[in-house]
Amino acid sequence: MCLRRKPSRELVDQDVQPARYHIAFGPVVDGDVVPDDPEILMQQGEFLNYDMLIGVNQGEGLKFVEDSAESEDGVSASAFDFTVSNFVDNLYGYPEGKDVLRETIKFMYTDWADRDNGEMRRKTLLALFTDHPWVAPRGAPAKLHADYQSPVYFYTFYHHCQAEGRPEWADAAHGDELPYVFGVPMVGATDLFPCNFSKNDVMLSAVVMTYWTNFAKTG
Repeated sequence: MCLRRKPSRELVDQDVQPARYHIAFGPVVDGDVVPDDPEILMQQGEFLNYDMLIGVNQGEGLKFVEDSAESEDGVSASAFDFTVSNFVDNLYGYPEGKDVLRETIKFMYTDWADRDNGEMRRKTLLALFTDHPWVAPRGAPAKLHADYQSPVYFYTFYHHCQAEGRPEWADAAHGDELPYVFGVPMVGATDLFPCNFSKNDVMLSAVVMTYWTNFAKTG
């Protein structure tokens, strides 16, 4: 049924539960608004030629790693192997090639110079869960836009505010750039962003807002 016929409250109250290791539901190819797979359309240059500002945070996949990081010492070898296997089993429905895929991911996301370090295993696991849902899906359209001579500005955000209950090892997670985009450090902590903002946070927020507004004005 068309969403226009649904009461607004019913839409707002819906609780979308994405599948494990997915962040949300995606677009539906309906032949009208989305006439074909977005990746195919972009490869064919079927998109508007506009300036793009797009980026990622250093540790976007934090929520996928917290359960595997049993302690401040990092992630055990068994927990690392289980998490990678669970990741593959949940994302890829075809049994053929799963073993090869698991071993390939383990190989690529193992720091072979420090393979017995639990903190390094936690770091590489965070990289996996940042690359898959965020880096790859954003890097691909950015490159396609650039290939068609569309101006693209790609950033990586590393900073995060200090907040109680946050692991010391956590990098800038998903959404950690938002208080800086909207100037929250300039007014102080809020219920949504209960951070201990410093003068450096205020300065960074001013810089980020300048970048964003300049892009909105001039590309």
